[in-house]
Amino acid sequence: MSSDEVYVDGLPVGSVFSFIWNGMISMSFQLVGFLLTYLLHTTHAAKNGSRAGLGLTLVQYGFYMRNPGGSADTGNPGQFNNGAPPDPNSHNFDPNNVDGSADGGSDNMSGVSSSDLISYALMIIGWFILIRAVSDFLKARRHEALVLQSPARGLSVPVVAAGETPETAA
Repeated sequence: MSSDEVYVDGLPVGSVFSFIWNGMISMSFQLVGFLLTYLLHTTHAAKNGSRAGLGLTLVQYGFYMRNPGGSADTGNPGQFNNGAPPDPNSHNFDPNNVDGSADGGSDNMSGVSSSDLISYALMIIGWFILIRAVSDFLKARRHEALVLQSPARGLSVPVVAAGETPETAA
């Protein structure tokens, strides 16, 4: 820590390297890594990097829930078991059954399971946490840049202790 370091909201801002490093540690060790990096942060970069790592961890959990086991036969579009796509002309489309349900038009969500909904929710929450962490870090960096470019970086009036004159307080 140098003597001319800028403190924003009681913490030094930190570097981009610190942001990326804490994000990598938080994401690599998942929830335990997030707890360690967030509880031990000393800069805005470390705090927001650990939050960004948590966001990426939640997105990663969402993708794991979406495709369990990583196999290609889970019904993902574009994935074929034997490597060759089926004949596109072999389908018999019924114009009365547009929504794909067997009874011809009931309002059920047969294609979306509860694990899919949870995985989408985890991914959305993870992206929001990630975007918020990056924007908070950039806001702290902008605040630091404003303080560093201001002509009077300190107080315009010297702080004088009891029994001291302003001339000797420099």
